[in-house]
Amino acid sequence: MRAPAIAFLLFSSLAYLAPAPAMAQGGDLPITKPDQVLDTLTAEEVGSLVTELGGKEVQIRDLEGGKVVIFVDAGIPYQLSVTGCESIPGKCISLVMLVFVETGASGITTDMVNSRNLEEFFVTSLKVDEKTMAFGRGLLVAGGVTRRNLAMNIGVYANRTGDALRHFASKVVASSALPGAPQNLSMGAGKINAVRPTDEQLSAALKAYNAQFKAAIAGSKGF
Repeated sequence: MRAPAIAFLLFSSLAYLAPAPAMAQGGDLPITKPDQVLDTLTAEEVGSLVTELGGKEVQIRDLEGGKVVIFVDAGIPYQLSVTGCESIPGKCISLVMLVFVETGASGITTDMVNSRNLEEFFVTSLKVDEKTMAFGRGLLVAGGVTRRNLAMNIGVYANRTGDALRHFASKVVASSALPGAPQNLSMGAGKINAVRPTDEQLSAALKAYNAQFKAAIAGSKGF
């Protein structure tokens, strides 16, 4: 019974499913201690949660900018980094979720990325360079978060990232198709392909997020 629950609730990235209703219920997530409240995050805790949910090839790496939990599902490599460890002494209060995508010569433009961001509020699409883009989300857990809530956020992120991949893949197919000639959608055949980022790409992304996070926290103190 575990596998179907995991596939639907968390790792349905490449399946044509509608995740929102199931995610909203969240009562049957296959995790231990779902009501345990975490007032700080660790890479070990995030890695343990991802493992319980069914993530494959889970590992923890130390990079400049923070520890990163790396795992794979359906061929998509995910990077989850514990950050925000300087605002509250002894606490790490944010999680950055990233998937990097190699676009090559697919013709995906900055305008396409900006247009997607006007439609999608849960996952931000960004252009890394001429051949790479990324899908990201920052999660703030200041004040505490349950393991269930954290799992649901990771699950919704995975599902919305799958939608983002399909969205941009469809744009590539639409732009390259000949009139009246149906073409197969392929995310791994020179179109767009989710890839593991280089250490430099990942570190740069984490540095940028940490800078924005610090600015946001500093600004919020004025409320």
